[in-house]
Amino acid sequence: MPRKEFPGDPRRPDSIVAYTPPENNAEGSMYYLVAFVSSMATLFLKSKPMGWLALLASLLSSFSDRQSASGSSGSSRLSTVTLAFTSLMMAYMPELLVLFRRTPSESSS
Repeated sequence: MPRKEFPGDPRRPDSIVAYTPPENNAEGSMYYLVAFVSSMATLFLKSKPMGWLALLASLLSSFSDRQSASGSSGSSRLSTVTLAFTSLMMAYMPELLVLFRRTPSESSS
């Protein structure tokens, strides 16, 4: 059976919907980068303001990221927040160790 040729485009011109690409939310990935870099800077430099910046940026990246962009598991969100929190605790660790090393006789006098 021979193929029947159509004289033109078989689609109706009034039914055509133009393709619009989805919005690219690069803001969340920027916060991930800031959180990771400032967490590493906090671990190496023991800078407390950088630690607070890391925690803030990791929380912002977790809250502003789309569910579809991170996949079904939120492991990248959790790991970013955990790294920021851990680096902040490591920056405050020397002060915490001094606080807990006091003997009862030192704290009373």
